Amino acid sequence: MKLRFLTVLCVVLFVPGCKRGNSGQPPTIRQPAPEVRFRDVAAEVGLTASRHNGAFGERWMPESIGGGGAFIDYNADGFLDVLVVNGDWWPGHPYKGTRPTLLLFRNEGGKRFTDVTKATGLAISLQGMGAAVGDYDGDGFDDLFISGVGECRLFHNVRGEKFKDVTSVSGLNDPGWSSSAAWLDYNRDGRLDLFVCHYLRWTPALNVRCGTTFPTYCRPQEYEPETCRLYKGSGDGRFQDVTKASGIQTEDSKALGVVVRDFNQDGFPDIMVANDMTPNRLFMGTRSGRFEEQGMQLGIGLTETGQVRGSMGMDAAQCWPDGGLGVAIGNFFGEGVDLYRAGTSGLFTELATQAGLRKPSQPYVTFGLLFLDADNDGDQDLYIANGNIYDNVKLMDPKQTHAQPGQLFANDGNGQFTDAGPAGDIGLPSVGRGACRGDFDNDGRVDLLLVPNSGPVRLLRNETLTPNHWLSIELLGVLRNTNGLGAQVQLEAGTLKLTAEAASGSSYLSESDQRLHFGLGGATRVDTIRVTWPDGLVSVIRDQPVDRVIPVNHPTVHYKTLGRT
Repeated sequence: MKLRFLTVLCVVLFVPGCKRGNSGQPPTIRQPAPEVRFRDVAAEVGLTASRHNGAFGERWMPESIGGGGAFIDYNADGFLDVLVVNGDWWPGHPYKGTRPTLLLFRNEGGKRFTDVTKATGLAISLQGMGAAVGDYDGDGFDDLFISGVGECRLFHNVRGEKFKDVTSVSGLNDPGWSSSAAWLDYNRDGRLDLFVCHYLRWTPALNVRCGTTFPTYCRPQEYEPETCRLYKGSGDGRFQDVTKASGIQTEDSKALGVVVRDFNQDGFPDIMVANDMTPNRLFMGTRSGRFEEQGMQLGIGLTETGQVRGSMGMDAAQCWPDGGLGVAIGNFFGEGVDLYRAGTSGLFTELATQAGLRKPSQPYVTFGLLFLDADNDGDQDLYIANGNIYDNVKLMDPKQTHAQPGQLFANDGNGQFTDAGPAGDIGLPSVGRGACRGDFDNDGRVDLLLVPNSGPVRLLRNETLTPNHWLSIELLGVLRNTNGLGAQVQLEAGTLKLTAEAASGSSYLSESDQRLHFGLGGATRVDTIRVTWPDGLVSVIRDQPVDRVIPVNHPTVHYKTLGRT
């Protein structure tokens, strides 16, 4: 079963009177860095998924940038299943073979995957882009939002058995070209809302032919932007477009990536958006329910020299031992990955060059991008998925390639990153797009799901041999936010102090495991886990064993009402 009851030793509002735990363990000793190794096991575990982009030779713009996926435990059995967002034939341009559809593979106990696409009702064809996972109706089973070109889809998960298309009745008829998306509770009413990035104003009729001596995919500057959108959840399965009323509407965003975090710790989620050749955005949430866009004022809108970047995927995590929050953003080749540190004053400082990320990432086009603790030493490492836009890029630049190697950067514990090298199959070339993290076999090592623009999906099992310990926390929230999105988690184990925030979205067009994974280094007990829920209630758990997944429930949760056991 996915969740079992865990006694919460101290639960109070703002925790007055709770004493700090002390397991008596010695100070945490940092272990020598192990050799990190990932191996592609997709074929051997039956994950026979392949993505199609619909390309037929005319180089229509959307063909070049799609490719998302998700780790989702759709049947709530405790093992992560795999969703792949496929492309489709373009109207009037079918090709030989079966028409592409969404793909869903059920995880059989961490050992094998079974294709359950048809059985679950997801054999749906659309020019898909990405996925976002969230239990919007609060029944304990995760639902799916699929973004796409010209249309999107919302699928209600019917008790882990099948998915029902509820797009029309929900009010989420999101027109245009949607890209990354994230679930959140922006007004803290206990009901999930949905933020949807939008990229360009494009249709087959508006397609621009680019290239003089040979055809190429166009630059984003050739098309008008589309505003991102925010949909307010009512709690009964319907959504209201509040884009304009909430302050989200903009006229110059070409959005591809999104991160939701409470950057200023005021209790309301903020939304950071990565834009392609327009300024990046930072929408700061307020108690009134409106957002204030402050990207330029807070230092993430433009580069230090006042330039825009070709930004795509993004993620956020604790990158420094003092708890400092970092935001990484993938960019076009020649630009390199950005790394911003969120300051206590609210300003962001760009540190990619000082941190060792800029130069080694500059030769590549970075789409999927995420933090993970690859060796469980307590530090957040960084994985980036690379792949060029242009399939004929060598005609423009002989030094560039279409397929490019992925990269893993190891964090030394002080926010300095070093290229970890091939790391097994990490460095295999691919036209990288979507990337998801998640422990699919529940062995305590974080694995990677990689979805290319076109071709076979990769499942990189983390086979790093390490003595380091770990703990994963699965949150069970309340009302229509059963995954506890927006909850702040603080963990102490010896001298190790780690923080994380439960969130949807990030990376590129993808959804990662929403369980919070903590590498613990040499710590053999966890002294304290403190969860601050979105409604202000706090759960405190003390003196926990390591190397396991533990559920932490909101103080008011009743399992039977959520369909869980």
